[in-house]
Order: sequence, then structure tokens, then C-alpha cells
Amino acid sequence: MKPRRSGYKKSAESRQQVLDAALTVFAEHGLSASVQEIADAAGLSKGSVHYHFDSKDDLLEHVLAHACETVEARVRAAFDAEGTPVEKVRAAVATMWALRRDGAPEIRVMTELYAQARQNARMKQALGEQLRRARAQILEVGLQSLVAMGLRPRVAIEVVPRLLLAALDGLAIHHAVDPVTPAEEEDLLRGVEVTFLALFEP
Repeated sequence: MKPRRSGYKKSAESRQQVLDAALTVFAEHGLSASVQEIADAAGLSKGSVHYHFDSKDDLLEHVLAHACETVEARVRAAFDAEGTPVEKVRAAVATMWALRRDGAPEIRVMTELYAQARQNARMKQALGEQLRRARAQILEVGLQSLVAMGLRPRVAIEVVPRLLLAALDGLAIHHAVDPVTPAEEEDLLRGVEVTFLALFEP
């Protein structure tokens, strides 16, 4: 039994090495990066990559899931910090923006996948599933706490996460070519917050 456990651990570790390397390589060089480049970055053979993932699309799907899980964990950690529900939502939104502003590898890969999803049905489905998961997290983590405070959404509550993500993703696209200055950032986040809270009424 011991050798089997050791082998499983080694396999799980090398799989994670591939995922971490792929995230970094795709973020830095785009989705056209080769499996060999990923293997080199992971310090493994190309065969090791194919052992864990059937194809490049399969690897991309798992990298996407890995990226989204990382982002979700950071947003949840921000929301779980001390504070009132509104302060928690503010902290979560600030974290979501910071990841986009700073070009976190996870966000860069997701942005690349948006473009590819237009021509790749498999990536479109995978990205759609992750976006639905992100919206569900926003509902569960942030919006329910506002509803518990007695705030009522002015629109269907399921629409609110779409609007928030669209605003942040749109700002990120603009920021890439027309950077938000440090002097603007506080007012920018305040504007997002005001717009977001305007979707609720006492």
C-alpha cells in the first residue's frame, strides 16, 4: 500500500507542476504556447504533460478551472475579513479589481480564453461554466448578506453578478490600453460601489 500512496502523491504533485507551469506560460506567452514550452517550464518531459492531460484543450480547461479557483479563494478571503456586510462587499470588489488591474496570471489567461472561445466551442462551454460559477459565488458570498440586511434588489438578483463582472471586466480591458491612474482609482472603485449599491433599495 505504501508504494501506491507514494506514487499517487508523486503523480498529483507532477500534475500540479504542469498546471502551475501552464498558467504561467499561457499568461506570459498566450494560448499559442506549445506543450513543450509548458513541459520545459514545469521541469518535466512532454510525455508527462500528455500523461496528465489528453490534449492541449484538456489542459486549457483544467488551467481555467485552476485559475478560477485561485481567484475565488482570494475574493472569498477578502470577504471573510472583519467588517460590516457593506465593508465586506467593498473589500471583495477591491480585490476583484486589483487582480484585473495588476494583470494577475489567472485573469490574463481568462482574458485570452474570451477571445479563443469565439472559435472554440469546447473553450466557450468551459468558460461559460466558470462564469456561471463566479456569478453563483457572488450571489452566495456577497449578495445574500446584503439581502439579509434588508436591502431589496431593484432587478432580478441573478442579474446583479452579471452587471458587476461586466463592469470590472470592461474596466480591465480599458485599463490595458488606457491605464487607470492611482489618483483615479479611489473614485473609480467608489463609482463601482455606488453603481452596485444603486441596484438595491432599503
